[in-house]
Amino acid sequence: MLRRQGRQTVIMLVAVVVTALMLATAGAPTGRAAGQSAAPAQTQGKSQPPQSANSAAAASDPIEGVEVTALALEPTRFCAYGPDAYVVYIPFDVTVVNGRRAPIILSRYLNVQRVLLGKTNDDVQAGRYELATPVRAAHFRVDNVIFGPAPEEDNFTVLKHNQKYEFTVVQGIPVRNNPAKALPGTAYPGNLAFSMEVQTWMFARDPAALQQQWVRYGDLIAVPVTAYPTVLRLPANPPTENCKLIRP
Repeated sequence: MLRRQGRQTVIMLVAVVVTALMLATAGAPTGRAAGQSAAPAQTQGKSQPPQSANSAAAASDPIEGVEVTALALEPTRFCAYGPDAYVVYIPFDVTVVNGRRAPIILSRYLNVQRVLLGKTNDDVQAGRYELATPVRAAHFRVDNVIFGPAPEEDNFTVLKHNQKYEFTVVQGIPVRNNPAKALPGTAYPGNLAFSMEVQTWMFARDPAALQQQWVRYGDLIAVPVTAYPTVLRLPANPPTENCKLIRP
């Protein structure tokens, strides 16, 4: 009788141990699944700081990460500009690249508001210009422009990281024939560092209100952006035509 009770006790103990092991084994996948589901949350948490840092940089510097380059093509026209100077008309392929992590909203109506020329790239970047043309007044567009809950595709483009927007513009640059002779409002002939200021907002509507309205789509760019300097060659004494330009 005692042996039978002892066997029953042993069997019960073994059953308890086996049950405990089964429960522990069954609980293990639940713990791993929770860990796996938590991992994406941690990954998402890590991906947020760059965006917040980017937003903070954009708030302190509204052109941070907006990269503009201008490639000069062959001149199309040389016009006499008085007896000692000329105006050369040069097409430029302008490219705007989003260097930010967050998307940017860019108007499709862009205007070159002034041309900047200096002796070197460093001079241009430091604001030391041989020639800075007067700022051209913006022509605000009010016709057929709809500012809805999202940027209209006909009027705006949303650029993700490293995406670009391109357009071509023709600019006239006044050049004096004699580099040694001072002539206000002209650049000297030769190789110069060239840049341009691109106006990004041509509308009468307040862009600050639109930024709040379109915040889910990206950062609205609404301030002038200066292109990276590049080398531009201006010839001396080229053949010119009479375009009826009058020096001021």
